[in-house]
Amino acid sequence: MVGVAGRSKGCNTCRKRRVKCDEAKPQCYRCIKAGFECLGYERATQWRHSSIVPRPVSRQCVPELTESKRPVALGFAPPEELSLVAFESDVCTTYLFSNFVWKSYGSLWLDQAAQGKLGALSLDAVKALAQLSFGLSNRVKDLQLKGVAQYGRCLRILAEELGKDGAAAHGNERLMVPILVLMMVSAIQQDRTAATFHLKAIRKVLMLCGPEAFQRQPLRNAFEAARATLLTASLFSRRRTFLDDPHWQDVPWVLDRPTKTPQSQLLDILVAIPGLLEDDSHIENMSPHPNDEFIDPCLLSDEQSICRLELSSRIADQLKKLYRWRWDWQFDYGQYVTLDDLEWQSSSPAPAVLKAIANHGEPGRLKFRRAIYADDIMLYNATLMWLLALLWKLEPSRAASVIDECAHHAAASPMPLSARSSPTRSPHCTSFEPLRPPGACFSIREPAMEVCHVFDWQCRHHEQYTNFGDQTCLYLFPLGMARSVLDADLDILEWIDDMLDSNPVTTGYGRGGGSVVGFGSYITKQALGPDIKYEDVF
Repeated sequence: MVGVAGRSKGCNTCRKRRVKCDEAKPQCYRCIKAGFECLGYERATQWRHSSIVPRPVSRQCVPELTESKRPVALGFAPPEELSLVAFESDVCTTYLFSNFVWKSYGSLWLDQAAQGKLGALSLDAVKALAQLSFGLSNRVKDLQLKGVAQYGRCLRILAEELGKDGAAAHGNERLMVPILVLMMVSAIQQDRTAATFHLKAIRKVLMLCGPEAFQRQPLRNAFEAARATLLTASLFSRRRTFLDDPHWQDVPWVLDRPTKTPQSQLLDILVAIPGLLEDDSHIENMSPHPNDEFIDPCLLSDEQSICRLELSSRIADQLKKLYRWRWDWQFDYGQYVTLDDLEWQSSSPAPAVLKAIANHGEPGRLKFRRAIYADDIMLYNATLMWLLALLWKLEPSRAASVIDECAHHAAASPMPLSARSSPTRSPHCTSFEPLRPPGACFSIREPAMEVCHVFDWQCRHHEQYTNFGDQTCLYLFPLGMARSVLDADLDILEWIDDMLDSNPVTTGYGRGGGSVVGFGSYITKQALGPDIKYEDVF
């Protein structure tokens, strides 16, 4: 209770962050170590009028009140016409959209579904998600039961729609939105069986409708969310996905190609990785010692050696595309990344760690013009970690030279048309400061640290995800990968946890153990080894 001593003794900052305070005076050590300003322990007293007796009415203002009347007893319950049940749906929906991760994942389509613009099933699915989310977070049992019941009704309707034959299933692309919403319900319930059903439903709708059905908004954003969802499942199962077909990477944007975002271009590269993982597993099964991390190349059969070289070549092709993407992004958006004037807290481990990795100068805090630019760099580094880890696993003796060759190839590739037609070339296009240029590192540790460096800015600017309405389908995915790479350094893990704990939406992410989509099993000692410094040729 506010203003009553003895109920909550933590500092105001820890109370706001909803974390346990160590109650040190005059400033708590948890705030100092996490880099937050401790706001102290003083509580502002709030005065509340709690009397049920009506205020006295002045007889001078109301002369007709000349007789004393018996006071009327006042009840605490509002009259029936003012019952809060009427506002229940609005409260739950507002709470749902306060989750910036879900809001950015469902940009355009989730909002229109909540307004009833995408059909009754989409609206009912959003109601189920909103009720269950609010009920679970605030321990309101009645709302939880309502959400579960609504979820069950939506599942029955969805099963009927998916069971129709081809002729009756015209317009099935509209089912993509309710399926995605119901997938979110299964996520908060941690129901793997239901999640598997929804993944199959997403795949079925995409295969039935084809990419042409998702050329217009908001269904194109729904397709992008579905693509990211299937991608994570394919990475986990190590099975290639039909989405790596160029047809699926081109047709949804054919009516308006300039609207294809840098993140969509990165997903075009990322969707090829499950196929690479599947082929890598096939090569491992050909070996008499599939679990041996260090295999003497002399012990490999000719067939295995050929398969390894062919797979390494395909990984290198994707790495060239990724490095070329980084050059193009730098030309278009590099000027929107600078160093922030805000200094690191003295207790933060970030400066020492970043300085050791950068090997020059005192590292500053990053600053982005918009959150979407930070998301681009995060996803770029996640894709880079996958490709580098695979190269080091397959060709540990040649990985460095392959990476070097890919970086030179990307630097020598023709500039985009916008760059060639520009009368002046931005200096940010060649310096890449304060970020790393493509090919500047060989180990996966450096991109993992850049992910943490970028997230330091993201965790302090969550409000931008609601202000601009940009879509981000894999918000925490890069940080989860970075955590797998850096899990041996306890100071870095504490820094990551403190950044995540700065917002209730992200609190506790990744603390359950394991690695994101099984990435940890591809991390080798060579990939984490001492970095071979790259001579800057740009």
